[in-house]
Amino acid sequence: MADFLWNYLLTGLTQPLIFIVLLGLYILQRRQMHLLKSGLSWLRIIIMLVLFFYFVYNYASEIPEALRRTSIVGMFCLNLIMVYTLLLDRREEKYRQALAAYSQDLTSRPLLDEVWRLGKKFIYFRYIFEALASGYSPGNFLQGVISRQIPTDIKHVLMERGIATEVVATQTLINFLNARLKESESLPPELKDVLAPVIQQLGDHAWIKEQIDAFLQMALKDPEKLYHSAWSEAPRRSDA
Repeated sequence: MADFLWNYLLTGLTQPLIFIVLLGLYILQRRQMHLLKSGLSWLRIIIMLVLFFYFVYNYASEIPEALRRTSIVGMFCLNLIMVYTLLLDRREEKYRQALAAYSQDLTSRPLLDEVWRLGKKFIYFRYIFEALASGYSPGNFLQGVISRQIPTDIKHVLMERGIATEVVATQTLINFLNARLKESESLPPELKDVLAPVIQQLGDHAWIKEQIDAFLQMALKDPEKLYHSAWSEAPRRSDA
């Protein structure tokens, strides 16, 4: 396997050919994608192109064989990054298309579910290396990005339609409680009849609604503000 890589794949001729093909695919893909902001991506490609020419120049120069192999490995790594960039842009484009489709029908639950499904795929693929290098649980790291990024993108879609609201708000809580109340089989019908108007009253008073909205946004964006020191204010145990 190693001999195959060195003799056929990792050569000074094969790697530039692969890079040219990948660069052509990238240009074609970008011409077909209209929903991506390509400024930083193009800058990244230009930097990769400069580095690739540098490795090609080193390989063509009269340098020791070990350095020539290093240049080939550098070209190989840049080709891998190019493949990753192509796949990443494709996932992001699908996610942006899902957001655009949802903006046309904000009442469609299947379209919203598609936004979350494709958004998670894009974020997993985009931040997987940062998650592995973060020093924290990769799953928790990625979930933190998802819980912030996707609601923010949905909020931008709502704002474009003239709807100034938070994705998670009092009405979201009320809808959740009503759905759980209907699905609950352990509660008697009489208790459900009592709880239903109580749940609805959460959004009837403006002050209570504002406080619930503030709590929900704080829990999403600034959870540290909720971790007050109430438990540490209890009387300390005397040393025995």
